[in-house]
Amino acid sequence: MAALSDEIDTLKFVHTYGAGLHSGDADPDVHDPRWQQRQVDDFVEFAVLAEELGFDGITITEHHAPLMTCPSPHLLLAAAAVKTSRIRLGTAVTVLPLYSPLRVAEEAGTLDLLSGGRFELGLGRGIPGEAQIAAGRNLSDNDLKRAWLEGLEVVNMALTERDFTFDGEFYPVERPTTIATRPLQNRLPVWLGGSSKQTMRLAAVRGWNVMRNFGSNQEHRDALEDYIKVAAENGHARSGANMMIERFVAIGETEDRAERNLGSLIEAFGQFLTLYAAGGRRPVPETDGEFRVDHGAARKNRPAIAVSGTPGQIADALQQVIDETGARRLLVETFSREEARLFAREVIPAMKERNAIAA
Repeated sequence: MAALSDEIDTLKFVHTYGAGLHSGDADPDVHDPRWQQRQVDDFVEFAVLAEELGFDGITITEHHAPLMTCPSPHLLLAAAAVKTSRIRLGTAVTVLPLYSPLRVAEEAGTLDLLSGGRFELGLGRGIPGEAQIAAGRNLSDNDLKRAWLEGLEVVNMALTERDFTFDGEFYPVERPTTIATRPLQNRLPVWLGGSSKQTMRLAAVRGWNVMRNFGSNQEHRDALEDYIKVAAENGHARSGANMMIERFVAIGETEDRAERNLGSLIEAFGQFLTLYAAGGRRPVPETDGEFRVDHGAARKNRPAIAVSGTPGQIADALQQVIDETGARRLLVETFSREEARLFAREVIPAMKERNAIAA
């Protein structure tokens, strides 16, 4: 049960999951609790399948919008933890501004205990507007930034220290505090999601890992090099094993089958964008790779981070990501069980062998 960032010479694959995106329903009643229940059950079943297929980890996203039945990722991972025994479990990401950082640390510790030391905590700022929802009031950009930085500091202290206090503006800890459920892992793995070098440096200083889904391969490479340098200056040895790049995957035995699967992916993605935008009342984020559309693509609503093709074509596309970014961890999302099986059978072993030889 090595952590995802361990074994730096090994290429690792993590399957992420957007609960609700995988239903395959052309016109789902997203407000029907029975439909929502099926999406929750499907995620837990998929976590079991991902373990059987040999994925190194599985993560779940957090969104607060119709179609995505994952506003509480820690609860879903708790259900997956008791159904699995080997696969690493994580969030991609827990939206930190929505919670008390002490509560996040306690739940992370609980999940690590429940999973037998397999949990990895992903943290992010979330999409625009979510922090205001949590605060119950409109905060300035400067306030939001200060609250975000404080939250990170409190989570870090809570996971690594006992009887700590914190003189904070937003999250003061006035009495000596030790979280009730401490992780089994000595240094719980933490992944910080973000696209800016500033966010990467926040992770580097603490010895945390990073996950990215926005930017070009060259931008990812530049960010990784800066991250490694800053980490070294703070006493942490980091490498491409500490950076994870996300891609949506549409895969088929033939190009025609892959193209049909890409169509299903685009349809599900388009449904989500439509429901999220709520008729124009909510802006679609421009700096989150999971929302970004490839406006130059022939097909409307094709995600910018999507790759499609046969197993060989997918392997070549992902190899290019590895070679050009320097990352050694790939966060992939297929949109059907059939595709997940094909990816695990044909792509993962071939790429692991190819990159083990290269290493």
